[in-house]
Amino acid sequence: MVRKSLICLCLSLLWVAPPAFSLEKITIPCEVMEVSKSFESSSSKLNGVRYILLHQAHSEDRETLSKWLKAHSGTEVAFIVNQKNYKGILFRLAHCFGRGLLIYVGDVRPEKRDVIKVVLSPAP
Repeated sequence: MVRKSLICLCLSLLWVAPPAFSLEKITIPCEVMEVSKSFESSSSKLNGVRYILLHQAHSEDRETLSKWLKAHSGTEVAFIVNQKNYKGILFRLAHCFGRGLLIYVGDVRPEKRDVIKVVLSPAP
């Protein structure tokens, strides 16, 4: 009887408090395919916007990045270039399998074929 109660208690705790590993951030090395220069606009809010077209740098990360993009397109992410952290919004490109479009504002401009780290957060 005690054993059955203990099992029920453990299962109820898992149901109420999901495991911490499901909330961990995922860091994926991504290869830069294309980088834009800074946009200039008559609207000051659009000045300085840039984009990076990217995909996974290693084939073993293909599925992880693809699933994340399908589930979280348009989510804020962190990305690391030359050991400096930046923020941007990562979008899925529906007709470009496994590719992401990272929109950001800043002076960082990696080169084509550079590998940057993208830190993906779980859903809010």
